[in-house]
Amino acid sequence: MWWLFTLLIVAGCTATARPEARPTPHLDPISAERREVRFSADDGITLAGELTLPHQPALPPLVVIIHHSGPVDRDAYGYLAELLVARGYAVFRFDKRGTGASGGAYGCCEAADALAAYRAAVAQPGINQRRVFLVAQSIGTRYVAASFAEYVAATSPCGVALLSNLLGPDEITAIAAPIHVIVADSEPDLQHIGPDAVVAHNARWPYGASLYIAEGAEHTLFDIRDGPIDWSNPNWVQRYHRGAMASLLEWLDQTQCRF
Repeated sequence: MWWLFTLLIVAGCTATARPEARPTPHLDPISAERREVRFSADDGITLAGELTLPHQPALPPLVVIIHHSGPVDRDAYGYLAELLVARGYAVFRFDKRGTGASGGAYGCCEAADALAAYRAAVAQPGINQRRVFLVAQSIGTRYVAASFAEYVAATSPCGVALLSNLLGPDEITAIAAPIHVIVADSEPDLQHIGPDAVVAHNARWPYGASLYIAEGAEHTLFDIRDGPIDWSNPNWVQRYHRGAMASLLEWLDQTQCRF
């Protein structure tokens, strides 16, 4: 599971191998619709994603997931989609170029492709376009911060959750929205990307920034308190950090849009 759980991700680099075991998300029993979405990248490559809609409400809030590094397709976040859809959120996930059903070759344009995915997601019918959230992980947190004005131009997000945050105090203030930072207690620069970043955001903006530190988690917020995870066993997906995900869901439910 090298592309998902190595120190390369911490550094924002790309890994070179696909996972040995791919868990299948169990979305069909809890979703009203799983809509395949094709959209164009800036260079014309056709990318693929999926909008999963819950049974209720009729116009659900939308969560758009911006991936961590590596050749990641939509199913890398199947576990998170299950949690969110069951909570009443629509979820948009996509296949990076060269993975899944997306065209092109993996290895370029990740920040631009993530923005293209967001634009495609917020344009979909059947969602509450005034209640949209970004959930970015690891290198995805940097993509969002670097292009936040362009995300706002597409649709102002109600809030941004920064999972496995990589942004320090100087970078995080680029995100002019409510934020929720979730980081593992094992991060070597925990103070910088956790408490210090949140303090800096609260000093710069009135929107509100909050922090959850996941005890016993590795970088991508999987729980290692019961020992190492066997990444060749698809049951690894059940080891997501319960506290971290509960914190995310609670923050989404409580965050109010300010526009």
